[in-house]
Amino acid sequence: MPAECAANPLQRSLADAIIRMVPMDELRILLACGAKVNEQVTQGLRPLHYAVWQNNEPAVQLLLVRNADINAIDEVGYSALHLAAEHGYNDLAKQLLDAGCKVDYREPTDDPYPRTTLCDEPLRLALRNRHYEVARLLLERGADPNKRYFFGSEINLATDVESLELLLKFGANTEARDRSGITPLMRAVRTNGSIDAVLLLLQYGADVNAMTDARNDYRTVLHYAVLSGNASLVNLLIKQGARVDIPAPLPEPDRPSPLDLAVLRGDPTLVRILLENGANVNRCSPIIGSPLHVACADNIPHRVEIMKMLLSYGADPNVRVVGDVATNAILRPPLAELIASNEIVTPEELRLLMKYGA
Repeated sequence: MPAECAANPLQRSLADAIIRMVPMDELRILLACGAKVNEQVTQGLRPLHYAVWQNNEPAVQLLLVRNADINAIDEVGYSALHLAAEHGYNDLAKQLLDAGCKVDYREPTDDPYPRTTLCDEPLRLALRNRHYEVARLLLERGADPNKRYFFGSEINLATDVESLELLLKFGANTEARDRSGITPLMRAVRTNGSIDAVLLLLQYGADVNAMTDARNDYRTVLHYAVLSGNASLVNLLIKQGARVDIPAPLPEPDRPSPLDLAVLRGDPTLVRILLENGANVNRCSPIIGSPLHVACADNIPHRVEIMKMLLSYGADPNVRVVGDVATNAILRPPLAELIASNEIVTPEELRLLMKYGA
């Protein structure tokens, strides 16, 4: 028997009786014989924990009438409300909240990414297990929709549209960044999983031009849409005001643009969408050069089609790019890059570049 139970073995008997769903009179007898409403059974668990875990509403009511400590937590940090939220017991959660239990348990902190603890908030448990009724109840009773965890806030951790919608309705911050600097909209377009999530975030005012920091190459929402390969998403974001070019100046101007990524993917549809919407066909990076350099240097699918498209939109076949300011090194022009980077160069590719003046 655990040391906590040795002083009062009736605690174990009370917990077992609650789990077996015995008649309330038997619980009253155990309490009359010396079992305690607020004494631990084991590992910090009180009788109320057992009653909620078993979804034993009469036992919960009895313990509350007998002044059970409604906010008592076990050694992990779980309260009775945590258990109700995790298991989706909406009626019990309401009963506990009506009795005055706390809705948030983690101490406030200024740390944007607080250290991991063993126990999340009841709201996080309800959302993670997709118990939306309980989650709504908790939010209605004041649960913080912007509570932060080690990997980000509630909205960064939401994995489905229903959770996202609930959090947004109750004031979740659309621009909250996760630990890696990604916004909810970036995540939604990157996973290419749900146009509904993207539309929902846009409806609530998510910044369509949000940008990451150097850790993620200063990528914008549009970068992630291009990487997903979803032309509908790319079109949608542009219609919503997404800039097709990276705003200048960047602290590190060698980062690829959305057009560079579309070319690298070998995706003519995405390349055309970006060009039709004004992407700078001659934007140059000191590392990878212009989009035409990218098309010539990498063995991408649909290379001839993409080269033709870039050239028809004004790509300079003789563009000179300073690759290293310190040494004043110049990147090879696209034609030289094509020959140097590929074992086989087709006559069509050569004719195409020369047709446009290479």
